Amino acid sequence: MQAEILTRRQLKSAYVTVQKQTVRWKEIHGNSEQYVNSLCNLSEQLESCEKVPDDLAAFLKDFPDLKIRLRAKLLEEMEKMVGKLRETLCSLQEVSNSVSRQYATSMHTYHTHAVELGIPKVVERSATEPSVADMLEWLGDIDRAVRELYLQKQFLLDTLSYDDTRQIQSLLKKWTQGSDLDTMVMGILAHLTFFLEDS
Repeated sequence: MQAEILTRRQLKSAYVTVQKQTVRWKEIHGNSEQYVNSLCNLSEQLESCEKVPDDLAAFLKDFPDLKIRLRAKLLEEMEKMVGKLRETLCSLQEVSNSVSRQYATSMHTYHTHAVELGIPKVVERSATEPSVADMLEWLGDIDRAVRELYLQKQFLLDTLSYDDTRQIQSLLKKWTQGSDLDTMVMGILAHLTFFLEDS
C-alpha cells in the first residue's frame, strides 16, 4: 500500500511540474517568434542589398563602401536576432531538462517499489484515475516530445546560413512546427483531472 502511495505521489508531483513547464514553454516559444520574423525581414534586406538594380549601380560607384557597410550592419543585426534565439533555446532546454528530471525521478520511484507494487497494481485503473503504467508511459511521451522539439530548434540554429535567404525564410515555418505541445499535454492532463485536483 505504501509503495503505491509513494509512486502515485511522485507521479502527481511530476505532472504538476510538467503542467507548469508546458505553460512556460508556450510563453517562451511565443515570445521567440518576433525574433524569427525580424531575422526573416533582415534576410530580405540583405538579399536586396546584394541585388542592386542597374539604375542604382552608377550611383553606388560614387560610394564604393556603402554596400559593404550596409551588409555589415545587416549581418550585425541578424547576429543579434540569432543571439536572442539562442537565449530562447537555453530557456527551452531548461524546460526540457525539468521534464526529463521528473520522468527519471518517477521511473526511479517506480523501479524502487516495483516488486512491492506488483503488476496488478501497476496496471490497475479506476473511473477517476489512470493506472501507474499509463501515467509513466504518458510522462515518457511528453519527455520525448519536449526533447525532440528542443533538438530540432537547436539544429535549425546550428545549420543557419545568413546568406541563404530561402533557408531563413523557411525558418519561421520550421520554428513553429510542433508548437502544439500544449495541445498534447492538455490532452493527457484531461485524463488526470481528478488525480491532480487536490494538488
